[in-house]
Amino acid sequence: MSVKVLSHPGHRSQRSLQIIDRITYHRLYPGDAIPCIYGLPKIHKEGVPLRPIVSSINSATYNIAKHLATILAPLVGNTPHHIKNSTDFTDKVQKLTLDPDETMVSFAVVSLFTCIPTTEAVETVRKRLQEDSSLEDRTNFTPDQICTLLDLCLTTTYFKYNEGFYRQKHGCAMGSPVSPIVANLYMEEVERKALGSFKGRVPSHWYRYVDDTWVKIKTQEVESFTAHINAVDKNIKFTREDTKDNCLPFLDCAVHIEENGNLNIEVYRKPTHTDQYLLFDSHHPLEHKLGVIRTLHHRAEHVPSKPEGKKKEHTHIKEALKTCGYPKWAFIKSAKRHRKEDQTPAREDKKDRRNNVVIPYVAGVSEKLRRVFSKHDIPVYFRPSNTLRQKLVHPKDKTPKHRLNNVVYAVQCSEECPDLYIGETKQPLHKRMAQHRRATSTGQDSAVHLHLKDKGHSFEDANVHILDREDRWFERGKRPSMSTVSDHL
Repeated sequence: MSVKVLSHPGHRSQRSLQIIDRITYHRLYPGDAIPCIYGLPKIHKEGVPLRPIVSSINSATYNIAKHLATILAPLVGNTPHHIKNSTDFTDKVQKLTLDPDETMVSFAVVSLFTCIPTTEAVETVRKRLQEDSSLEDRTNFTPDQICTLLDLCLTTTYFKYNEGFYRQKHGCAMGSPVSPIVANLYMEEVERKALGSFKGRVPSHWYRYVDDTWVKIKTQEVESFTAHINAVDKNIKFTREDTKDNCLPFLDCAVHIEENGNLNIEVYRKPTHTDQYLLFDSHHPLEHKLGVIRTLHHRAEHVPSKPEGKKKEHTHIKEALKTCGYPKWAFIKSAKRHRKEDQTPAREDKKDRRNNVVIPYVAGVSEKLRRVFSKHDIPVYFRPSNTLRQKLVHPKDKTPKHRLNNVVYAVQCSEECPDLYIGETKQPLHKRMAQHRRATSTGQDSAVHLHLKDKGHSFEDANVHILDREDRWFERGKRPSMSTVSDHL
């Protein structure tokens, strides 16, 4: 099956184009989940305010937003001011020198997502799409079609809280997969205008990571430039952080100004940081614990700009993890594994590789299962079955069972019946159960309906068992348990 639309006048040709195939159609199909808002505490800020987050997973526009994100992502970062991560920032600033009349400051946008005007943002994206010569390699959608879908995603901002429905009145939809990309593109346009229209001496270096910006600027221009960038766009307002004691934090970097004007970068930790990491005696796979070591060592190697800074950070890591119970052999094993991964060439025979398997971690049992799977060249990864977060933190309202979607379910008759029906649905469970109880006006009746009609049986929604959840339709549809025929228990 394919979905076809007529091309727009003046675009390519006046003929039908195949825009999406069957697989893409199913991936874009709207979900039924209702977006809900919840808050995560900002423990590093005074008063511990909440960061509002809207969970839009499986909502009406979620799948479309995810697809648009893959199309628009290559547009981001095509500017010398873009920062990928802390390592990229270190590489770009570590060799800079500040003159006596220069300083460094950082700017942060106040509530970026909720401040971006959607109409202007869509037009910014449209302009970038029209300038993109590689767009046709990524999608069959035209810039106008993409922007129509984007406008739908950005303006669908309803959510539920305490049984009431609300709508975000301004800004990009919080929780939408495409919002961060749109915010980045809009900020690229704002910084282009700001740097191009300043009447004074423009900052020699301007590096931005989403809504945080590090700036090297003449000291006497700081106040006027701050006022200027806050006047460029009425929707975007910046706060400024100045250098204190010749040091300025940016991302997880602490940038120090030395006496000769050179910059020395070390790892920055917020005052609320506790050096509390995954305890070594916790019930987690060994590779997860080795991953903690490897991640911290990677930052120690790539963020500090001087050898003494790297040594200082490695010493800090060793002491912190020692407090968390990490033995010496764990550091040795992590280093050996890291060297082995660096020396192992990337595999190119992807067609011969099998899909990986993710299983709950049970010490002693999961390792044995991995050895069995490895004999058949099936990679196995472990997932902790119980975590403190699962037990203690429940920021989202629990979805009632009858409203759960994207599930694998089992239907058992209320009467003594040996037959069990196993199926899957992307719809809320109660809608699918209603379909099983009635005949369909188009197509074939479900196996459950035919069984109930033939045997005179019935079933209760409360007794329907949810076997698993899988948001991805293709992966959900190919699981061996999802047979649509009756089977014996």
